[in-house]
Amino acid sequence: MSTRHPDPARPVRPGTGSGRRILALHLPLLAIDRQVLIAQANGAADAARHWRHSPAACHAPGPRGPMITTPNPAARAAGVRAGMTLAEARARTGGDILLAPADPRGDRRALACLADLADRFSPTVGLDGDQGLLLDITGVAHLFRGEAGLIARAGALIGARGFGLTAAIAPTPLAASALARARADQARADHRMGTGSVAAVVVADDRAMPDEIHAALARLVGPLPPEMLSQDGERLRRIAEGLARLGIRRIDALDALPRSSVAERFGPGLLDLLDRLYDRAPDPLHPRRPQAPAEVRMSWAEPIGRAEDIAAATAALVGDLVADLGAAGLGARRLALSVHLVDGRLQRVELGLALASREPRHMMRLLAERLDRIDPGLGIEVMVLAAPVVQPLADLDRPLPGLGQTPLSTGTGGAAVAALIDRIDARLGNGRVRAVRVEAGVMPETAIRLIPAAIAPEQAMQIDDGPHRATAPRPARLLTRPEPALVVAALPDDPPARLRWRGRLHRVHLADGPERLTGPWWESPGAPAEARDYYRVETEEGLRLWVFRSRGSAGLALEDGGSADDGAPEHGWFVHGIFA
Repeated sequence: MSTRHPDPARPVRPGTGSGRRILALHLPLLAIDRQVLIAQANGAADAARHWRHSPAACHAPGPRGPMITTPNPAARAAGVRAGMTLAEARARTGGDILLAPADPRGDRRALACLADLADRFSPTVGLDGDQGLLLDITGVAHLFRGEAGLIARAGALIGARGFGLTAAIAPTPLAASALARARADQARADHRMGTGSVAAVVVADDRAMPDEIHAALARLVGPLPPEMLSQDGERLRRIAEGLARLGIRRIDALDALPRSSVAERFGPGLLDLLDRLYDRAPDPLHPRRPQAPAEVRMSWAEPIGRAEDIAAATAALVGDLVADLGAAGLGARRLALSVHLVDGRLQRVELGLALASREPRHMMRLLAERLDRIDPGLGIEVMVLAAPVVQPLADLDRPLPGLGQTPLSTGTGGAAVAALIDRIDARLGNGRVRAVRVEAGVMPETAIRLIPAAIAPEQAMQIDDGPHRATAPRPARLLTRPEPALVVAALPDDPPARLRWRGRLHRVHLADGPERLTGPWWESPGAPAEARDYYRVETEEGLRLWVFRSRGSAGLALEDGGSADDGAPEHGWFVHGIFA
Protein backbone atom coordinates (compact mmCIF):
# COMPACT_ATOMS: atom_id res chain seq x y z
CA MET A 1 0.00 0.00 0.00
CA SER A 2 1.47 3.29 -1.08
CA THR A 3 1.17 6.51 0.89
CA ARG A 4 0.38 9.73 -0.92
CA HIS A 5 2.79 12.57 -0.15
CA PRO A 6 1.90 16.22 -0.53
CA ASP A 7 3.01 17.96 -3.69
CA PRO A 8 6.68 18.89 -3.03
CA ALA A 9 6.16 22.07 -5.05
CA ARG A 10 3.84 23.40 -2.39
CA PRO A 11 4.99 25.01 0.85
CA VAL A 12 5.55 22.36 3.48
CA ARG A 13 4.85 24.65 6.43
CA PRO A 14 2.09 27.12 7.08
CA GLY A 15 2.86 30.65 8.14
CA THR A 16 4.15 30.98 11.67
CA GLY A 17 1.47 33.55 12.50
CA SER A 18 3.90 35.34 14.82
CA GLY A 19 2.34 38.71 14.06
CA ARG A 20 5.77 40.37 14.09
CA ARG A 21 6.45 43.66 12.34
CA ILE A 22 10.09 44.24 11.35
CA LEU A 23 11.33 47.57 10.03
CA ALA A 24 14.41 47.47 7.79
CA LEU A 25 16.34 50.71 7.20
CA HIS A 26 18.78 50.30 4.31
CA LEU A 27 21.57 52.83 3.67
CA PRO A 28 22.87 51.94 0.18
CA LEU A 29 25.14 55.01 -0.07
CA LEU A 30 26.53 54.90 3.45
CA ALA A 31 30.16 55.10 2.27
CA ILE A 32 29.40 57.91 -0.20
CA ASP A 33 27.39 59.92 2.33
CA ARG A 34 30.28 59.62 4.81
CA GLN A 35 32.69 61.04 2.22
CA VAL A 36 30.35 64.01 1.77
CA LEU A 37 30.24 64.59 5.51
CA ILE A 38 34.03 64.31 5.79
CA ALA A 39 34.50 66.84 3.00
CA GLN A 40 32.04 69.23 4.66
CA ALA A 41 33.77 68.84 8.03
CA ASN A 42 37.12 69.70 6.38
CA GLY A 43 35.65 72.79 4.72
CA ALA A 44 36.05 71.32 1.20
CA ALA A 45 32.75 72.50 -0.30
CA ASP A 46 33.82 71.71 -3.87
CA ALA A 47 34.72 68.12 -2.96
CA ALA A 48 31.40 67.71 -1.13
CA ARG A 49 29.48 68.91 -4.23
CA HIS A 50 31.51 66.56 -6.41
CA TRP A 51 30.66 63.57 -4.19
CA ARG A 52 26.98 64.52 -4.41
CA HIS A 53 26.52 65.46 -8.06
CA SER A 54 29.54 64.30 -10.11
CA PRO A 55 31.03 60.83 -10.67
CA ALA A 56 32.76 59.59 -7.52
CA ALA A 57 33.39 56.22 -5.91
CA CYS A 58 35.16 54.40 -3.10
CA HIS A 59 37.69 51.67 -3.88
CA ALA A 60 39.46 48.84 -2.07
CA PRO A 61 42.24 46.35 -2.96
CA GLY A 62 41.14 43.48 -5.20
CA PRO A 63 42.63 40.50 -7.04
CA ARG A 64 43.31 42.68 -10.10
CA GLY A 65 44.37 45.74 -8.18
CA PRO A 66 42.18 48.46 -6.64
CA MET A 67 38.51 47.91 -7.46
CA ILE A 68 35.38 50.01 -7.12
CA THR A 69 33.29 49.14 -4.05
CA THR A 70 30.60 51.87 -3.93
CA PRO A 71 29.92 54.24 -6.85
CA ASN A 72 27.68 57.26 -6.32
CA PRO A 73 24.56 57.74 -8.51
CA ALA A 74 26.39 59.97 -11.03
CA ALA A 75 29.09 57.33 -11.49
CA ARG A 76 26.43 54.64 -11.91
CA ALA A 77 24.75 56.73 -14.57
CA ALA A 78 28.08 56.81 -16.41
CA GLY A 79 28.32 53.01 -16.29
CA VAL A 80 30.58 52.52 -13.28
CA ARG A 81 29.73 49.39 -11.29
CA ALA A 82 31.05 47.74 -8.15
CA GLY A 83 33.87 45.32 -9.00
CA MET A 84 35.32 47.44 -11.81
CA THR A 85 39.00 48.31 -11.79
CA LEU A 86 39.96 51.96 -11.44
CA ALA A 87 41.18 52.01 -15.03
CA GLU A 88 37.77 50.84 -16.28
CA ALA A 89 36.00 53.42 -14.10
CA ARG A 90 38.20 56.24 -15.40
CA ALA A 91 37.59 55.07 -18.98
CA ARG A 92 33.81 55.13 -18.44
CA THR A 93 33.87 58.66 -17.02
CA GLY A 94 36.58 60.14 -19.23
CA GLY A 95 38.84 60.47 -16.20
CA ASP A 96 36.43 62.82 -14.41
CA ILE A 97 35.82 60.67 -11.35
CA LEU A 98 36.70 61.42 -7.72
CA LEU A 99 38.11 58.41 -5.89
CA ALA A 100 38.76 57.68 -2.21
CA PRO A 101 39.82 54.54 -0.32
CA ALA A 102 36.95 52.66 1.29
CA ASP A 103 36.77 52.81 5.09
CA PRO A 104 34.73 49.81 6.28
CA ARG A 105 35.66 50.39 9.91
CA GLY A 106 34.46 54.00 9.78
CA ASP A 107 31.27 52.90 8.04
CA ARG A 108 30.59 50.38 10.80
CA ARG A 109 31.16 53.04 13.46
CA ALA A 110 28.71 55.36 11.73
CA LEU A 111 26.16 52.55 11.49
CA ALA A 112 26.62 51.77 15.20
CA CYS A 113 25.93 55.43 16.07
CA LEU A 114 22.75 55.33 14.00
CA ALA A 115 21.74 52.10 15.77
CA ASP A 116 22.12 53.88 19.12
CA LEU A 117 19.80 56.63 17.90
CA ALA A 118 17.27 54.05 16.67
CA ASP A 119 16.85 52.78 20.23
CA ARG A 120 14.17 55.45 20.63
CA PHE A 121 11.93 53.54 18.22
CA SER A 122 12.36 49.98 19.48
CA PRO A 123 14.04 48.11 22.33
CA THR A 124 15.37 45.56 19.79
CA VAL A 125 17.73 46.97 17.16
CA GLY A 126 20.02 44.79 15.05
CA LEU A 127 22.46 45.37 12.21
CA ASP A 128 21.51 44.30 8.69
CA GLY A 129 24.91 43.56 7.21
CA ASP A 130 27.14 46.61 6.79
CA GLN A 131 24.52 48.91 5.30
CA GLY A 132 21.34 48.69 7.31
CA LEU A 133 19.41 48.37 10.53
CA LEU A 134 16.62 46.01 11.59
CA LEU A 135 14.08 47.09 14.22
CA ASP A 136 11.42 44.94 15.84
CA ILE A 137 8.51 47.41 15.96
CA THR A 138 5.83 44.92 16.99
CA GLY A 139 3.32 46.77 19.14
CA VAL A 140 5.17 50.11 19.20
CA ALA A 141 4.05 51.80 15.98
CA HIS A 142 1.05 53.42 17.67
CA LEU A 143 3.47 55.50 19.77
CA PHE A 144 4.61 57.24 16.58
CA ARG A 145 1.21 57.72 14.90
CA GLY A 146 1.32 54.45 13.01
CA GLU A 147 3.88 52.72 10.84
CA ALA A 148 3.91 55.52 8.30
CA GLY A 149 4.67 58.01 11.03
CA LEU A 150 7.42 55.76 12.38
CA ILE A 151 9.06 55.48 8.95
CA ALA A 152 8.84 59.25 8.52
CA ARG A 153 10.40 59.86 11.95
CA ALA A 154 13.22 57.38 11.31
CA GLY A 155 13.86 58.86 7.87
CA ALA A 156 13.98 62.38 9.26
CA LEU A 157 16.33 61.33 12.07
CA ILE A 158 18.82 59.60 9.75
CA GLY A 159 18.36 62.02 6.87
CA ALA A 160 19.17 64.97 9.12
CA ARG A 161 22.63 63.43 9.53
CA GLY A 162 23.19 63.35 5.79
CA PHE A 163 22.37 59.72 5.02
CA GLY A 164 19.95 58.51 2.37
CA LEU A 165 17.89 55.41 3.06
CA THR A 166 15.05 53.18 1.98
CA ALA A 167 12.70 51.35 4.33
CA ALA A 168 10.45 48.31 4.39
CA ILE A 169 8.14 46.68 6.95
CA ALA A 170 7.48 42.96 6.76
CA PRO A 171 6.68 40.03 9.08
CA THR A 172 10.27 38.69 8.97
CA PRO A 173 13.73 40.32 9.09
CA LEU A 174 14.79 38.62 5.84
CA ALA A 175 11.70 39.83 3.96
CA ALA A 176 12.04 43.39 5.29
CA SER A 177 15.74 43.46 4.36
CA ALA A 178 15.11 42.10 0.86
CA LEU A 179 12.31 44.59 0.18
CA ALA A 180 14.37 47.54 1.45
CA ARG A 181 17.36 46.54 -0.69
CA ALA A 182 15.14 46.05 -3.73
CA ARG A 183 13.55 49.47 -3.10
CA ALA A 184 17.04 51.00 -3.03
CA ASP A 185 17.88 49.42 -6.40
CA GLN A 186 14.66 50.81 -7.85
CA ALA A 187 15.33 54.26 -6.41
CA ARG A 188 18.84 54.27 -7.89
CA ALA A 189 17.47 53.20 -11.27
CA ASP A 190 14.98 56.07 -11.12
CA HIS A 191 17.73 58.51 -9.99
CA ARG A 192 15.71 59.33 -6.85
CA MET A 193 18.25 58.23 -4.23
CA GLY A 194 18.79 61.14 -1.82
CA THR A 195 18.53 62.31 1.76
CA GLY A 196 15.07 63.86 1.45
CA SER A 197 12.03 61.62 1.33
CA VAL A 198 12.16 57.94 2.27
CA ALA A 199 11.27 55.31 -0.32
CA ALA A 200 9.34 52.69 1.66
CA VAL A 201 7.50 49.40 1.17
CA VAL A 202 4.98 48.14 3.73
CA VAL A 203 3.62 44.59 3.65
CA ALA A 204 -0.11 45.00 4.37
CA ASP A 205 -1.14 46.72 7.60
CA ASP A 206 -0.28 45.77 11.15
CA ARG A 207 -4.03 45.34 11.83
CA ALA A 208 -4.61 43.05 8.85
CA MET A 209 -5.47 39.38 9.27
CA PRO A 210 -2.61 36.84 9.03
CA ASP A 211 -3.89 35.48 5.71
CA GLU A 212 -3.95 38.98 4.24
CA ILE A 213 -0.42 39.69 5.48
CA HIS A 214 0.97 36.50 3.98
CA ALA A 215 -0.80 37.11 0.68
CA ALA A 216 0.65 40.63 0.52
CA LEU A 217 4.09 39.28 1.45
CA ALA A 218 3.98 36.71 -1.36
CA ARG A 219 2.83 39.37 -3.83
CA LEU A 220 5.70 41.75 -2.93
CA VAL A 221 8.63 39.36 -2.60
CA GLY A 222 7.63 37.06 -5.46
CA PRO A 223 8.92 39.29 -8.30
CA LEU A 224 12.30 39.87 -6.62
CA PRO A 225 15.40 38.21 -8.12
CA PRO A 226 16.78 35.22 -6.18
CA GLU A 227 19.98 37.07 -5.20
CA MET A 228 17.85 39.20 -2.86
CA LEU A 229 17.44 36.19 -0.57
CA SER A 230 20.64 37.03 1.24
CA GLN A 231 23.44 39.58 1.45
CA ASP A 232 25.99 36.82 0.84
CA GLY A 233 26.46 38.23 -2.65
CA GLU A 234 29.03 35.82 -4.12
CA ARG A 235 27.20 32.65 -3.10
CA LEU A 236 23.77 33.94 -4.13
CA ARG A 237 25.21 35.26 -7.40
CA ARG A 238 26.39 31.77 -8.36
CA ILE A 239 23.01 30.31 -7.41
CA ALA A 240 21.20 33.03 -9.38
CA GLU A 241 23.33 32.28 -12.45
CA GLY A 242 22.45 28.61 -12.17
CA LEU A 243 18.76 29.43 -11.82
CA ALA A 244 18.91 31.84 -14.77
CA ARG A 245 20.18 29.04 -16.97
CA LEU A 246 17.01 27.18 -15.97
CA GLY A 247 14.89 30.23 -16.79
CA ILE A 248 14.20 31.01 -13.10
CA ARG A 249 14.62 34.74 -12.48
CA ARG A 250 12.00 35.36 -9.80
CA ILE A 251 11.66 34.16 -6.21
CA ASP A 252 8.07 32.97 -6.72
CA ALA A 253 9.20 30.83 -9.66
CA LEU A 254 11.94 29.37 -7.49
CA ASP A 255 9.46 28.67 -4.69
CA ALA A 256 7.22 26.80 -7.12
CA LEU A 257 9.92 24.25 -8.00
CA PRO A 258 9.88 20.82 -6.30
CA ARG A 259 11.65 21.23 -3.00
CA SER A 260 13.54 17.97 -3.30
CA SER A 261 15.00 19.08 -6.64
CA VAL A 262 16.04 22.49 -5.24
CA ALA A 263 17.68 20.89 -2.22
CA GLU A 264 19.49 18.32 -4.34
CA ARG A 265 20.90 20.87 -6.78
CA PHE A 266 21.49 23.97 -4.64
CA GLY A 267 21.57 22.60 -1.11
CA PRO A 268 19.03 22.76 1.75
CA GLY A 269 20.24 26.24 2.76
CA LEU A 270 18.33 27.80 -0.13
CA LEU A 271 15.08 26.21 1.08
CA ASP A 272 15.73 27.56 4.58
CA LEU A 273 16.07 31.06 3.13
CA LEU A 274 12.80 30.66 1.25
CA ASP A 275 10.96 29.47 4.35
CA ARG A 276 12.33 32.38 6.42
CA LEU A 277 11.43 34.83 3.67
CA TYR A 278 7.82 33.62 3.42
CA ASP A 279 7.44 33.40 7.23
CA ARG A 280 7.12 29.61 7.11
CA ALA A 281 10.03 29.14 9.50
CA PRO A 282 11.36 31.18 12.43
CA ASP A 283 13.55 34.07 11.33
CA PRO A 284 15.23 35.52 14.43
CA LEU A 285 16.40 39.10 14.71
CA HIS A 286 19.75 39.27 16.48
CA PRO A 287 19.97 42.48 18.55
CA ARG A 288 23.14 44.49 18.31
CA ARG A 289 23.32 44.56 22.09
CA PRO A 290 21.99 41.86 24.41
CA GLN A 291 18.63 42.99 25.67
CA ALA A 292 18.75 44.15 29.28
CA PRO A 293 17.09 41.77 31.77
CA ALA A 294 14.85 44.67 32.84
CA GLU A 295 14.05 47.75 30.79
CA VAL A 296 11.27 50.33 30.86
CA ARG A 297 10.66 53.31 28.61
CA MET A 298 8.46 56.38 28.43
CA SER A 299 7.64 58.63 25.48
CA TRP A 300 5.62 61.82 25.05
CA ALA A 301 3.62 63.29 22.21
CA GLU A 302 4.91 66.71 23.29
CA PRO A 303 8.57 66.90 24.40
CA ILE A 304 9.45 67.71 28.01
CA GLY A 305 12.32 69.90 29.16
CA ARG A 306 11.73 71.24 32.67
CA ALA A 307 13.90 69.84 35.45
CA GLU A 308 10.78 68.97 37.48
CA ASP A 309 9.31 66.98 34.59
CA ILE A 310 12.57 65.10 34.02
CA ALA A 311 12.79 64.20 37.71
CA ALA A 312 9.14 63.07 37.79
CA ALA A 313 9.62 60.94 34.67
CA THR A 314 12.75 59.37 36.15
CA ALA A 315 10.90 58.54 39.36
CA ALA A 316 8.10 56.90 37.35
CA LEU A 317 10.64 54.87 35.37
CA VAL A 318 12.35 53.77 38.59
CA GLY A 319 9.01 52.60 39.98
CA ASP A 320 8.26 50.56 36.86
CA LEU A 321 11.76 49.08 36.81
CA VAL A 322 11.58 48.10 40.48
CA ALA A 323 8.26 46.37 39.85
CA ASP A 324 9.77 44.34 36.99
CA LEU A 325 12.82 43.46 39.07
CA GLY A 326 10.65 42.39 41.99
CA ALA A 327 8.52 40.16 39.77
CA ALA A 328 11.67 38.44 38.53
CA GLY A 329 13.34 38.23 41.96
CA LEU A 330 16.29 40.32 40.77
CA GLY A 331 18.26 43.29 42.00
CA ALA A 332 20.08 45.82 39.80
CA ARG A 333 23.87 46.06 39.88
CA ARG A 334 24.01 48.68 37.11
CA LEU A 335 21.57 51.32 35.88
CA ALA A 336 21.56 52.98 32.45
CA LEU A 337 19.30 55.96 31.69
CA SER A 338 19.07 56.88 27.99
CA VAL A 339 17.55 60.23 27.02
CA HIS A 340 16.56 60.78 23.38
CA LEU A 341 16.18 64.42 22.39
CA VAL A 342 13.97 65.92 19.70
CA ASP A 343 16.99 67.05 17.65
CA GLY A 344 18.19 63.44 17.43
CA ARG A 345 20.88 63.61 20.09
CA LEU A 346 21.30 60.84 22.63
CA GLN A 347 22.49 61.34 26.20
CA ARG A 348 23.29 58.49 28.59
CA VAL A 349 23.67 58.27 32.33
CA GLU A 350 25.25 55.06 33.66
CA LEU A 351 26.13 54.13 37.21
CA GLY A 352 26.96 51.00 39.17
CA LEU A 353 25.73 49.75 42.51
CA ALA A 354 28.06 48.15 45.03
CA LEU A 355 25.33 45.70 46.08
CA ALA A 356 22.31 44.41 44.17
CA SER A 357 19.28 46.54 45.00
CA ARG A 358 15.74 47.25 43.98
CA GLU A 359 15.14 49.93 46.57
CA PRO A 360 13.43 52.77 44.64
CA ARG A 361 14.49 55.56 47.00
CA HIS A 362 18.13 54.51 46.79
CA MET A 363 18.04 54.27 42.97
CA MET A 364 16.33 57.62 42.62
CA ARG A 365 18.81 59.26 44.95
CA LEU A 366 21.69 58.00 42.81
CA LEU A 367 20.10 59.05 39.52
CA ALA A 368 19.27 62.48 40.94
CA GLU A 369 23.01 63.13 41.28
CA ARG A 370 23.34 62.85 37.49
CA LEU A 371 20.11 64.43 36.23
CA ASP A 372 21.56 67.94 36.34
CA ARG A 373 24.08 66.84 33.70
CA ILE A 374 21.32 66.22 31.16
CA ASP A 375 20.86 69.05 28.68
CA PRO A 376 17.27 68.78 27.39
CA GLY A 377 17.97 71.09 24.46
CA LEU A 378 14.79 71.45 22.40
CA GLY A 379 13.06 68.79 24.48
CA ILE A 380 13.08 65.11 25.42
CA GLU A 381 10.77 62.74 23.58
CA VAL A 382 11.86 59.31 24.88
CA MET A 383 13.49 58.14 28.12
CA VAL A 384 14.67 54.56 28.68
CA LEU A 385 15.81 53.12 32.01
CA ALA A 386 17.50 49.71 31.96
CA ALA A 387 19.28 47.40 34.38
CA PRO A 388 21.90 45.76 32.12
CA VAL A 389 23.52 43.89 35.03
CA VAL A 390 21.37 42.15 37.64
CA GLN A 391 21.72 39.58 40.40
CA PRO A 392 19.20 37.36 42.18
CA LEU A 393 17.76 39.22 45.15
CA ALA A 394 15.17 37.41 47.27
CA ASP A 395 12.68 39.23 49.46
CA LEU A 396 14.57 37.96 52.51
CA ASP A 397 17.59 39.99 51.40
CA ARG A 398 15.61 43.22 51.73
CA PRO A 399 15.01 45.09 55.01
CA LEU A 400 11.74 44.50 56.79
CA PRO A 401 9.15 47.30 56.64
CA GLY A 402 9.13 49.47 59.75
CA LEU A 403 12.80 48.86 60.61
CA GLY A 404 13.95 51.99 58.82
CA GLN A 405 12.41 54.09 56.11
CA THR A 406 15.73 54.42 54.29
CA PRO A 407 17.52 51.14 54.99
CA LEU A 408 20.32 51.62 52.51
CA SER A 409 21.19 55.14 53.60
CA THR A 410 20.93 55.00 57.37
CA GLY A 411 21.66 51.38 58.23
CA THR A 412 24.91 49.92 59.44
CA GLY A 413 27.19 47.29 58.00
CA GLY A 414 27.72 46.32 54.37
CA ALA A 415 24.53 47.89 53.04
CA ALA A 416 25.42 51.29 54.48
CA VAL A 417 28.96 51.11 53.09
CA ALA A 418 27.58 50.08 49.69
CA ALA A 419 25.16 53.00 49.73
CA LEU A 420 27.99 55.39 50.54
CA ILE A 421 30.08 53.99 47.69
CA ASP A 422 27.15 54.38 45.31
CA ARG A 423 26.57 58.01 46.31
CA ILE A 424 30.24 58.97 45.95
CA ASP A 425 30.47 57.27 42.55
CA ALA A 426 27.25 58.92 41.41
CA ARG A 427 28.57 62.35 42.37
CA LEU A 428 32.23 62.09 41.37
CA GLY A 429 32.07 59.54 38.57
CA ASN A 430 32.10 55.77 38.18
CA GLY A 431 35.16 54.03 39.57
CA ARG A 432 36.39 56.91 41.75
CA VAL A 433 36.08 54.76 44.88
CA ARG A 434 38.60 51.93 44.80
CA ALA A 435 38.77 48.69 46.75
CA VAL A 436 41.66 46.33 47.40
CA ARG A 437 41.49 42.94 45.78
CA VAL A 438 43.83 40.20 47.08
CA GLU A 439 45.48 38.28 44.25
CA ALA A 440 47.20 34.91 44.36
CA GLY A 441 50.59 36.58 43.95
CA VAL A 442 53.88 36.02 45.75
CA MET A 443 55.68 39.34 45.39
CA PRO A 444 54.09 42.13 47.48
CA GLU A 445 53.57 44.49 44.53
CA THR A 446 51.51 41.83 42.71
CA ALA A 447 49.56 40.47 45.67
CA ILE A 448 47.01 43.29 45.74
CA ARG A 449 45.23 45.23 43.04
CA LEU A 450 42.92 48.23 43.14
CA ILE A 451 39.55 47.73 41.47
CA PRO A 452 36.37 49.87 41.37
CA ALA A 453 34.58 49.43 44.68
CA ALA A 454 31.24 49.01 42.90
CA ILE A 455 32.35 45.66 41.46
CA ALA A 456 34.40 44.57 44.48
CA PRO A 457 31.76 42.22 46.00
CA GLU A 458 31.55 40.07 42.87
CA GLN A 459 35.30 40.02 42.16
CA ALA A 460 36.71 39.84 45.67
CA MET A 461 38.71 36.73 46.50
CA GLN A 462 38.90 35.04 49.89
CA ILE A 463 42.55 34.08 50.38
CA ASP A 464 42.97 31.71 53.33
CA ASP A 465 46.17 29.83 52.65
CA GLY A 466 48.79 29.11 50.05
CA PRO A 467 52.26 30.49 49.26
CA HIS A 468 50.84 34.01 48.85
CA ARG A 469 49.68 34.16 52.49
CA ALA A 470 51.74 36.63 54.53
CA THR A 471 53.79 34.83 57.20
CA ALA A 472 55.29 38.00 58.74
CA PRO A 473 54.00 41.51 59.46
CA ARG A 474 53.56 43.77 56.47
CA PRO A 475 54.20 47.55 56.41
CA ALA A 476 51.30 49.98 56.62
CA ARG A 477 52.64 51.82 53.57
CA LEU A 478 53.98 49.95 50.56
CA LEU A 479 55.99 52.17 48.19
CA THR A 480 54.75 52.39 44.62
CA ARG A 481 58.03 50.87 43.50
CA PRO A 482 61.05 49.70 45.53
CA GLU A 483 63.67 52.43 46.00
CA PRO A 484 67.40 51.60 45.82
CA ALA A 485 69.49 51.95 48.98
CA LEU A 486 73.19 51.60 49.83
CA VAL A 487 73.66 49.14 52.69
CA VAL A 488 76.59 48.21 54.90
CA ALA A 489 76.40 44.81 56.64
CA ALA A 490 78.86 42.93 58.87
CA LEU A 491 78.65 39.88 56.61
CA PRO A 492 77.11 39.49 53.12
CA ASP A 493 74.08 37.61 54.48
CA ASP A 494 73.68 39.66 57.67
CA PRO A 495 70.94 42.29 58.23
CA PRO A 496 71.79 45.91 57.35
CA ALA A 497 73.95 47.81 59.90
CA ARG A 498 73.76 51.12 58.10
CA LEU A 499 71.83 52.24 55.00
CA ARG A 500 71.74 55.35 52.85
CA TRP A 501 68.26 56.06 51.48
CA ARG A 502 66.87 59.21 49.88
CA GLY A 503 70.19 60.98 50.46
CA ARG A 504 70.33 60.35 54.20
CA LEU A 505 72.44 57.95 56.23
CA HIS A 506 70.52 55.84 58.77
CA ARG A 507 72.08 53.67 61.51
CA VAL A 508 70.13 50.47 62.20
CA HIS A 509 69.25 49.90 65.85
CA LEU A 510 67.16 46.69 65.52
CA ALA A 511 66.62 44.22 62.68
CA ASP A 512 64.47 41.13 62.17
CA GLY A 513 64.64 38.63 59.31
CA PRO A 514 65.21 37.44 56.76
CA GLU A 515 61.90 36.37 55.12
CA ARG A 516 62.62 34.93 51.69
CA LEU A 517 60.13 35.49 48.86
CA THR A 518 60.72 33.83 45.50
CA GLY A 519 59.08 34.96 42.29
CA PRO A 520 57.05 32.57 40.11
CA TRP A 521 59.37 30.38 38.09
CA TRP A 522 56.99 30.26 35.09
CA GLU A 523 57.37 33.99 34.41
CA SER A 524 61.09 33.61 33.57
CA PRO A 525 61.49 30.26 31.76
CA GLY A 526 65.08 29.25 31.29
CA ALA A 527 66.35 31.68 33.95
CA PRO A 528 66.46 31.53 37.74
CA ALA A 529 63.45 33.09 39.45
CA GLU A 530 64.06 36.25 41.40
CA ALA A 531 64.55 35.79 45.14
CA ARG A 532 64.34 38.48 47.81
CA ASP A 533 65.38 38.45 51.47
CA TYR A 534 63.17 40.89 53.42
CA TYR A 535 64.18 42.50 56.76
CA ARG A 536 62.27 44.68 59.18
CA VAL A 537 64.70 47.29 60.49
CA GLU A 538 64.40 50.15 62.98
CA THR A 539 66.83 53.06 62.82
CA GLU A 540 68.21 55.03 65.75
CA GLU A 541 65.78 57.85 64.84
CA GLY A 542 62.84 55.44 65.25
CA LEU A 543 62.15 55.00 61.51
CA ARG A 544 60.90 51.47 60.78
CA LEU A 545 61.53 50.25 57.25
CA TRP A 546 60.91 47.11 55.19
CA VAL A 547 64.03 46.46 53.15
CA PHE A 548 65.12 43.56 51.00
CA ARG A 549 68.12 42.29 49.15
CA SER A 550 67.41 41.16 45.59
CA ARG A 551 69.13 37.95 44.55
CA GLY A 552 67.71 37.92 41.02
CA SER A 553 70.14 37.41 38.15
CA ALA A 554 68.44 40.09 36.05
CA GLY A 555 67.77 42.69 38.70
CA LEU A 556 64.36 43.99 39.78
CA ALA A 557 62.00 44.71 36.83
CA LEU A 558 59.71 47.70 37.07
CA GLU A 559 56.42 48.56 35.32
CA ASP A 560 57.99 51.10 32.94
CA GLY A 561 60.35 48.54 31.42
CA GLY A 562 63.44 49.60 33.40
CA SER A 563 64.78 48.13 36.63
CA ALA A 564 65.10 49.50 40.09
CA ASP A 565 68.81 48.75 40.19
CA ASP A 566 69.79 50.03 36.74
CA GLY A 567 73.44 50.89 37.06
CA ALA A 568 73.57 49.28 40.54
CA PRO A 569 75.17 45.97 41.55
CA GLU A 570 73.29 42.84 40.57
CA HIS A 571 72.50 41.90 44.15
CA GLY A 572 71.19 45.29 45.36
CA TRP A 573 69.30 46.48 48.42
CA PHE A 574 65.94 48.26 48.25
CA VAL A 575 63.45 49.92 50.57
CA HIS A 576 59.95 48.60 49.84
CA GLY A 577 57.75 49.85 52.68
CA ILE A 578 57.41 51.90 55.85
CA PHE A 579 55.89 50.57 59.07
CA ALA A 580 53.62 52.80 61.13
